[in-house]
Amino acid sequence: MERTWIEIDEQAIISNIKTLRSLSQGTCFCAIVKANAYGHGMKEVAQIAARVGVQSFGVDTLEDAFILREILPSAQIIVLGYVMQHDYPEAVRNAIELTISDREDIEQLERVSSATASTAQIHAKIETGTSRRGILMEELVDFLLEIKRSHHVSVNGISTHFANVEDTGNSEYASVQFSRFSEAINEFQNYGFNPPYIHCACSAAILLYPATHGTLVRAGIGLYGLWPSESVEQTMHKQNISCELRPVLKWKTRIAQVKSYSIGTPIGYGSTEKLKQRSRIAVLPVGYWDGYDRSLSSIGEVLVGGYRCKVVGRVCMNMMMIDVSSVPTVEKEQVVTLLGIDGRHEISASEIARKIQTIPYEIVTRINPQLPRIVLS
Repeated sequence: MERTWIEIDEQAIISNIKTLRSLSQGTCFCAIVKANAYGHGMKEVAQIAARVGVQSFGVDTLEDAFILREILPSAQIIVLGYVMQHDYPEAVRNAIELTISDREDIEQLERVSSATASTAQIHAKIETGTSRRGILMEELVDFLLEIKRSHHVSVNGISTHFANVEDTGNSEYASVQFSRFSEAINEFQNYGFNPPYIHCACSAAILLYPATHGTLVRAGIGLYGLWPSESVEQTMHKQNISCELRPVLKWKTRIAQVKSYSIGTPIGYGSTEKLKQRSRIAVLPVGYWDGYDRSLSSIGEVLVGGYRCKVVGRVCMNMMMIDVSSVPTVEKEQVVTLLGIDGRHEISASEIARKIQTIPYEIVTRINPQLPRIVLS
């Protein structure tokens, strides 16, 4: 019996994969499992995806790539984030594909690979307007010439990333980025490079912009049953595009103690909230260390026995308090739903995100990776 845990709905993951694949037929489906699979559990999600035929995975770090390589020895593993140059030998040895964005990295990869008579597989990332890692268009020719000189570096993919494709009210900037990306692809082809994987489509682009799918799509937030933005969800419905995304994650804990307090009693650190009436207060063994944001102090809600219960006072490092006065029966170690459905009510990542003015991505990815992930089939 766990104190605080995450439940992963295997069938929801499978359903989301089928849905996203149906919208991107003819492409390689890459499951993005970086950031501990957006908080869901990298190993658990990757193994489920692999069982239904997914063979390509995207991570942010080389460390995560090695973990995946152990459990998925034949999978395509693409590191989307930055890899330190001293780690190149291990990356090449384990057939990990690296995202590269400058000439210096090509030079170092060539030295490493030639020394072992091996070939480094890379994905060249083009900077088209997000102003993050990527090859600037004005530096592209020099980059291509460097690859031409490198006989142990193979371009397996070309990629870019959209800055605001989730804003369906104005797709002009995304169109500009896609146009720049197309120019870069043409330049690669002019220099004799025709990599098998052309990719720029994230979940929002998979859902709404088929022209951007290329030969590989990167399914991130949609894989976990969460919409990239409310705008994307609304646009899908307006256009009558059939698409059901099922939330994968439930976050639960248990009641540690229940006590009754009189009106005016201050609750928690700083005495920031005082009871307006006599109340039953339950203590939960979960706090901001676990990933339950401190900004939810006095405004968050959880579910107990199908009832909504308000967070009272400040969220602590390892504890928080809730008002269970409206719940008919409350028992020690009773299950509490922090995120998910209980009875007729649901606490969604979107709801929590709105309350603290952030995005659903942050709500799920910040759940402590040390909490157990339990897969429910």
